[in-house]
Parts: sequence; C-alpha cells; structure tokens
Amino acid sequence: MARLRVLFAAGGTGGHIFPAIAIADEVKGRYPGAEILFVGTRRKIGARLISQAGYRLKTITAWSLPRRLSLRTLIFPAVLVLGILQAAWIMLGFRPRVAMGTGGYASGPVLVTAWVLGIPVVIQEQNLLPGETTRVLTMIARQVNVSFEQSKKYFSSHRNLVVSGNPTRKEIGTVTRSKALKKLGLDSSKKTLFVFGGSQGASRINQALLEALGELSRANHLQILWQTGNRDYPEVERKTASITLPITLWNFIDDMASALGAADLVISRSGATTIAELTKCGLPSILIPYPYATTGHQEENARLLLEAGACYLILDKDLNGRSLTAVVVEMLSDKRRLQQMAENSRKLARPKAAELIVDTMINNRLI
Repeated sequence: MARLRVLFAAGGTGGHIFPAIAIADEVKGRYPGAEILFVGTRRKIGARLISQAGYRLKTITAWSLPRRLSLRTLIFPAVLVLGILQAAWIMLGFRPRVAMGTGGYASGPVLVTAWVLGIPVVIQEQNLLPGETTRVLTMIARQVNVSFEQSKKYFSSHRNLVVSGNPTRKEIGTVTRSKALKKLGLDSSKKTLFVFGGSQGASRINQALLEALGELSRANHLQILWQTGNRDYPEVERKTASITLPITLWNFIDDMASALGAADLVISRSGATTIAELTKCGLPSILIPYPYATTGHQEENARLLLEAGACYLILDKDLNGRSLTAVVVEMLSDKRRLQQMAENSRKLARPKAAELIVDTMINNRLI
C-alpha cells in the first residue's frame, strides 16, 4: 500500500498554523508512517512553529488580495500565477493523497492547484464568520470543517459541511493550576492575569495595560503574565522595570499550556484559535476584537462568548487604561461571577475537534 501523504496549506500566523499542526498530529498518531508537508509563506513565525512541531515546510509566493486600486493590484495576478506554479511543482514532487487548507495567503493558490491536479481538497475554517476565500473554495472542497454551529447559515450548501470545532494543541488544557504556577514561578496566593494579543502581540492592548498599571499596582493580590509581541517588548520591559506589581514578560510564549493553566482571567484579542483555547481551558476573559480583521470576524467570535456569558467585551475604540482597569478590578473582585463565566466558557469547548476532522476524512475515504 502506498504511503499516506498529506499536505497542509497554512499561512503565516499562529491562528492558522496551530489548527493545522493539531490535525497533522492526529493523522500521525493514527498513521505513524504518514508523510506530512506544510506549504506556507516565508514569514518567520510560521517557519518556527512548524519546525518546532517537527514538520517540513516549503514556501510559495503569496499575497493577500488588494482591496484598493494600487500598483500592488496590477502586480497581484502575476504573483498569483507564480504561487500556483510553485504549488504545482511542490505537489508534483510530493504527490499528496489529500490537501488541507487552514487559511492564510497560501491556502488559495495551493488548494486551487490541488483541485486542478485531481487531489481532494479539505478546508478547515476557524472563525464563526467564514472568509470570502473559504466560501469560494467550498465549491471545490470535498470536506469543509467549521468551528461553530452558527457558521452554517453562511454556506449555501451543507452537503460537505462538518461542525467540528477548532483544533487546538494537545497540551492545551492539560496543565493544572498548581503545576503551572510552580513551573512559571508564580505565587499561588495571588490572582493571575494573563495578557496577550495573539502570536504577534497587540500594541493597543499593550498600551492600555501600561496605562492601567498605576491603578492595578495597588492590588496586592494580583500578578501578571504578559506576552507583548516582538515589536513592543523593549518598550514594555523598560516601562515596567520600576513597577512593584509582579509581572512576567515574554515577547512570545512557547508554553501556552502553562500560561493558560495558571490564569484566573485572560485579556486578549478574539481570534478563533484563542477562543478555542480559552473555552478548552474553561477560562473567563476580557476580549478586545481586532477592529481591522476581515469582515469583522473577531467581533463575531467575541460576541458568541459574550452571549454565552463567558467573557466581557471591550471594543477597540473604547479601550484605554481607565476602561481596562475598571473591568479587571470588577471581575477579579467577584469570585462567583468568574466561576460562572469559567463554566460558561467550558460549555462552548469542542476538545475533540481534530479527532472528528480526521474521523470524517477517513469516512469520506480521503485518507
């Protein structure tokens, strides 16, 4: 029997890459001899995450579709053709049995090329509100995996649709609070506020928290874990050097499982992978949707949790030190409310998403 080969098209951010890695791990767990290949762009964070997971990466040239008329708009067709030719060359060499796209600039050219070459296409959409590319690619996909039941209404056909949930790394949700606190050197008598803005950080959240530190420093029961992103790390490190409040800083955190395990409350953007990890861990959160996300999908994701009573929502335009301080203080002082939000969060989790996706691929004879 020919060796199983699966190709993943996953573009540049952790939100697209982590679900692909989770599914790849599930495939490898069931078929240890399977060959896995990732195709993406040259962004450093993607290359690092995929390499750390133990998988190979090949890159193509891919751009986002320009939304305004510019020189980039005129060049875009040539870049698209180049990306398709590069994807075809990779596939003819690798010869995958199936190609799965989890989003990002590379997914479109790779999946279209796979379809032209007669390779079955599978899509995994993380957000409640699917992107335009996903909706178009649905026409050529043999299986479309969505993260939320509410996403169904955005698709004209449910024939190949699976409500799977959004796969997360296996270690997420497995680290107990006591082990996490010990590993991170934190005080078990204090509440832990974990702040991050996704894999690249979020300057607006960082600035608001810097403004809030003066007031928050008065709380002797608080400690902060803070992922700043590479760009803001030097400034945040400098401005927090004299703060008495216990703060642990990272530019990027590899051990997300321990950070989430230690957290009592999370402040973050509301990307789909973040939502999946928060609900898997059953964590209450203050969500600040990225306002420029395509079609406003981050706000849609956040409002799902808000309606379920699992988070507090602050719109980016309303975010500042004062508004953030007020919500943090209010939430951390209400133990019963935090517990209820945690329970509501956990009810939204789909911890077996990767298993369901692979089960369905097997049932559909795609692998």
